[in-house]
Amino acid sequence: MRARYEHALAEVAEMKRALAERARHVAELEEQLMRQVEEGARESARESRKPRRPAEPEPTESDLSRAVAAAEAEKALAQAEREQLDLRERNIRRVERELAGLRVQLETEMRRRTTGSAPATPQPDKPRPDQPQPKTEPPPPTPLPQPPSEPELDPAASSRWTSSR
Repeated sequence: MRARYEHALAEVAEMKRALAERARHVAELEEQLMRQVEEGARESARESRKPRRPAEPEPTESDLSRAVAAAEAEKALAQAEREQLDLRERNIRRVERELAGLRVQLETEMRRRTTGSAPATPQPDKPRPDQPQPKTEPPPPTPLPQPPSEPELDPAASSRWTSSR
């Protein structure tokens, strides 16, 4: 159980790292696009003041749309990875709750063994709204034992036995 937990934590850390790397990449693409837009605005302002001459080919609308599409695809991938990361974190929390329950059971058992007393009856778990409720009815109660049909004739005979040390 602990190995699964540690493995899941390692996977979450790796996914966080990859997600951060993808987010940096998306931010860089966005920054690059913003620079291109700003440069295009500056050049158009310069060109409006100067006579037009052929310079480097400007990025075409299709180039910009491809860059925007690539950035959006990168963003969608980052969102999908984030959802997967959230799912793994929920699984980790579920395993942590399970481990905590097992730890409590173990501590109760250890306490019972050391004190020699009967274990305390566990309180039933309160149903949570996010968990589906069972659709079966509880089993019927166990009937009480029936008293013996014949009364004991000599009750003192059974109580005579004592230890003589």
